[in-house]
Amino acid sequence: MRPTQFLKKKVKMNKKFYVTTPIYYPNDKLHIGHAYTTTLADYINRFKKLDGYETYFVTGSDEHGQKIEDRANEAGKEPLEFVTEIIEGFKNLWVELGIEYDHFIRTTDETHKEFCKNKFTELLNNDFIYKGEYSGLYCKPDESFFTETQLVDGKCPECGREVTEIKEESYFLKISEFQNFIEEKLKKGNILFPESRVNELINNFVNDLQDLSITRTSFDWGIQINEDQKHILYVWLDALLNYVSTFEYGLKDGWTADSVWGKDSEVEILQLVGKEITRFHSIYWPIMLEMIGYREPKVLAHGWIVSDQGDKMSKSKGNVVDPIELIKKYGKDSLRFYLINNIETGKDGKFSEELLIENINGIIVNKFSNLVSRTSAMNKKYFDGIVPKASNQTEVENKLWKTINKLVDEYKEQVNKYEFSDSLKTAIRIVEELNGYIDITEPWKITVEEGLDTVINTLIKGIYVSTAVLSPALVESSKKISDWLQKDLKLDFENLDFDGIEIGEIEHLFERIK
Repeated sequence: MRPTQFLKKKVKMNKKFYVTTPIYYPNDKLHIGHAYTTTLADYINRFKKLDGYETYFVTGSDEHGQKIEDRANEAGKEPLEFVTEIIEGFKNLWVELGIEYDHFIRTTDETHKEFCKNKFTELLNNDFIYKGEYSGLYCKPDESFFTETQLVDGKCPECGREVTEIKEESYFLKISEFQNFIEEKLKKGNILFPESRVNELINNFVNDLQDLSITRTSFDWGIQINEDQKHILYVWLDALLNYVSTFEYGLKDGWTADSVWGKDSEVEILQLVGKEITRFHSIYWPIMLEMIGYREPKVLAHGWIVSDQGDKMSKSKGNVVDPIELIKKYGKDSLRFYLINNIETGKDGKFSEELLIENINGIIVNKFSNLVSRTSAMNKKYFDGIVPKASNQTEVENKLWKTINKLVDEYKEQVNKYEFSDSLKTAIRIVEELNGYIDITEPWKITVEEGLDTVINTLIKGIYVSTAVLSPALVESSKKISDWLQKDLKLDFENLDFDGIEIGEIEHLFERIK
């Protein structure tokens, strides 16, 4: 099989993909767990672009609530001033990590605030909201209410902290009327991935589904509703609506709330969240969307990053990892690769610097960087840096391309099924096949008449393919290779032709860490 025969199916044009992270809480700087979520979103967003999709990627900050108001008071600052300083750190982290989002939304934006007020009024007028009094158990760190039966040893089931009994006037969303709706959606597997979380969610929350308190009166830092000015929107209605309000900003032509969220829309929607906020995104959010006439998204709930001893990372344990420091020491590509490759999607994953270094040396340096360096050096030595034309493709090359073709198809299927860790491992298998090809052909022992030109030409094309599939993870080094080969990266491998191009040599992409 020739390398020009890769794609058996043409990509459907005009396909659209919308991906979001949660909007992060700016009460402190972000840690490696936040970096993990956003890297996964960036990974699939870049893949979809390579595969011919038009994409829209949103991240942002969830800036209201009692916890923010308290932290601002402790710091002697106004809440908006307090969160704005922290958010600059968020944006800097995304730059350092190579995250390419389309919109960073803030819940303090006037556009978002007006949208939320209008949606509250719409839901009220459509009889989905009523006024009452709330008496319940509240966890301030998680901004969450729980029933007695949902507590674990009398404490918050999410974070394990103490809860406080609160009694105050509130507006409620009629969530309980949609119990059968959401149970059916969850059981059909249309909403939540991985499916292993579905039964847990149904047993712990859906079977005891109660109306949701959506306003508060005991603090001021929030969006004031039009109908009753002593009430502010409770954080989850405010926060969740950002996924729709982003389209009110008019940032990209052809992207509107109706065109993305409408019942007849074919836009693929993926929302990435940590497992601790799964119920808000997989129960309350789909119900809210149904109330306003929109369809539900797909929600991917990933696990936590834990220490190499298996402990959840937390400030109280002193084991929180700062991603900025890691990027300074090892580079963005190394951290991105580790987070995607080493943490199985949907499960908790271990992290330590020792494991990161093993990953860099064992995979990125030994396999990928060395492949590029060896090929570049041989092309320079034997052909003065000019890519030779392949004179004769043998059964060895035919077998190689057949294997690579199969692996590319497998890789694409895995990413589209949100099996990110598996997909990156498949991409590395392509690199391994190319290294194996060098071992078989031993180009340093043969002449042009014996097929040296074919071997070097094949390796150059193979490097382009492997770089394309690795590029959603290795954003910096893949750009260097794209520039070296003088060809933009795509997942369309038809008509690969580097014959006669002068590419010279490329610097080492990664150095071994001692």
